[in-house]
Amino acid sequence: MHRSQQRLMRRTFLKALGLGIAAPLAAKMSRLAVAAPGDRPKRLFIFYIPHGMPPEHLQPYGEGDAFLQGSNVLSPLLPYKSRVAVVRGLSMNGGISNHVAIRATLTGFPEGEGSDSIDRLIAEGMGVTPHVLGAIPYDKGAGFYSDCYLVKHGSWVRPIESPVEAAAQLFQGVGPAPMPMPGVDENKFRAATLALTEGELEAMQSAVSGLTREESKLALHLDAVRNLKAKASGEGPPPPMVSCDSKPALPAVDAVAGLDPLNQSFFGKILDAHLEASAYAFMCGSARVITLQNMWVNAGLNFGFEGGPGIAKGHHDPVSHSWDGSGRAEFAQCQKWFFERLAEKFLKVLDQPDPLDVEDPTRTVLDNSLVYVCSEVSDGANHNSDHSDVWIDGQPVSSSLPAILIGGGGGYLKTQQAVQVERSHIDMLATLADAMDVPLGTIGGQSVSAIQELKA
Repeated sequence: MHRSQQRLMRRTFLKALGLGIAAPLAAKMSRLAVAAPGDRPKRLFIFYIPHGMPPEHLQPYGEGDAFLQGSNVLSPLLPYKSRVAVVRGLSMNGGISNHVAIRATLTGFPEGEGSDSIDRLIAEGMGVTPHVLGAIPYDKGAGFYSDCYLVKHGSWVRPIESPVEAAAQLFQGVGPAPMPMPGVDENKFRAATLALTEGELEAMQSAVSGLTREESKLALHLDAVRNLKAKASGEGPPPPMVSCDSKPALPAVDAVAGLDPLNQSFFGKILDAHLEASAYAFMCGSARVITLQNMWVNAGLNFGFEGGPGIAKGHHDPVSHSWDGSGRAEFAQCQKWFFERLAEKFLKVLDQPDPLDVEDPTRTVLDNSLVYVCSEVSDGANHNSDHSDVWIDGQPVSSSLPAILIGGGGGYLKTQQAVQVERSHIDMLATLADAMDVPLGTIGGQSVSAIQELKA
């Protein structure tokens, strides 16, 4: 450490002690004072749903305050509409379509030629481990075969089926969550600074501004704490922060212990458990990149299972293949159910103060995360994987690859909008990488560029 930084740390420590702040908190403040404002603790969650979406139930998206109010399938996202963006007009790279498109969904190519899936590329750039989970109740007799593979990490990956095993991997090493700044436990530091009185905050902020001309993480944090406390006045205390000193309670995971994750009747419980484990792993920072695969391209799972949408028919056929109005309404209900579970078990958890964001306690984990909901085809009945019209009740309806983004992406994403583009889906993959601060000029040797309309 440079000698000037050592002096600044000592002066900050002594100033804090002089204001009556306890020595442990003063020490943490002194370490933070020498840290310049840095990158936000970003996370990426990829949520795959098979068979596409019925476009007439996905649209219309609306604008402004009416955003998402016309969409049946996306209606569970209404509480989060200010952090949602929909991309229209995407086509599968290289004209790939139908069942083979699952293997191109995250790699960009039919057999992943020359490229790992985007989760692996992003995780490597971030220096973290990519995790792959699956609610994939396949037939044990048929096995997990080519039409099931979505993720490639050197070779094709079979997702972790058991939420209990997934949780063990996601929370490996918890203890205190990995911290972006050595020596500072952000969770405890934020709790301690939130407990300071207004007078202590004002005095410490004044002291910090007198020590250095440059805005440090400590100065930004103190300013954010004052704003948060002012906003909360008259509304009760700020929301509690999740403690990650040990593995958090995971009731949905505990509920499936001993259940066969391949038993189709348990599909809803297995999905809930995977979502719960993923959400709290994001909260604790023990995982930063997670892909959750729901079924596969021709999964015929009967959607009459407990806790499901109550459609006691095969999801692939006849539900996703239906052309008549009532059948397509059932398909919409099935796809809407996935968003209901995502909102209830994942987004709700992430919509809390981010324990890893020491700079600004007003930001939530969802603000610092990017959730990408995707599929391998545009419209299930048509089996197209491009931007084209499908005919419903004698009328053309525009369809394209589903691409729904949720969260702030650490300040990257421009939200509450539906963006119309005419792009290959591989550019959508490049946009995910760009949002995670892992810019890619090529994927699998093919030139790519981020979708600028999505950038804040």
